Amino acid sequence: MTTHKPASLDFDLFIELFEATPDLAPTDATKGQIKTRLMQRVAQSRDAQFFVFAEQGQWKSINQGIQIKILKSDPQAKSFLLKLAQNTTIPYHDHQKNEETFVIDGEVWLDGIHCKNGDYHFAGVGTFHKEIRTDGGCTLLIKTY
Repeated sequence: MTTHKPASLDFDLFIELFEATPDLAPTDATKGQIKTRLMQRVAQSRDAQFFVFAEQGQWKSINQGIQIKILKSDPQAKSFLLKLAQNTTIPYHDHQKNEETFVIDGEVWLDGIHCKNGDYHFAGVGTFHKEIRTDGGCTLLIKTY
């Protein structure tokens, strides 16, 4: 997934510039610098785009009836799946960061609002949830930032 599309150069202008540029061989030091920068960009691009397939990662039990699977985590943001078993309740909690919740499967009550498969909820930093509960179980995709 590309986040920035560079402006394109007119092809005829590109050819003219290419033909007008003299052949120059970079020094060994310059070659090393180019290689180092290129490898840094390759490493950064690996971090900018990756996949977690359904069979990858581990579900961890964090409380009775609650399992979590971390998808991505860094100091600024976290993305994870939260699976709640039938008749599970998460009590009051406040939000230290913005929190986005998407119901992937099942149904859940967020502060008395019934949310089902495909529904989305945003809770801003400094807000709180009085209670999250599910009768039939659910899977939530949650992102904090």
